[in-house]
Amino acid sequence: MNELTTKGTYKKVDLTINGDKTSQAIAAQKKREKKLFPLRLNSKTVIYVKKENQNSYYAEKAKKKMGIE
Repeated sequence: MNELTTKGTYKKVDLTINGDKTSQAIAAQKKREKKLFPLRLNSKTVIYVKKENQNSYYAEKAKKKMGIE
């Protein structure tokens, strides 16, 4: 997405080049996220999961996998 410059910093993506593809990718991602629900792992971490995984058992499993707490 962002391009690394020779100075080691990132420059913004120019949406006038391939802007249609970017808009399509954004729309597709929003469509996928409509089916997901937030699951809070701690005070700073929230992940998005399917409705059936929105429970404390899955939260503990995700914490362990991510090395949280």
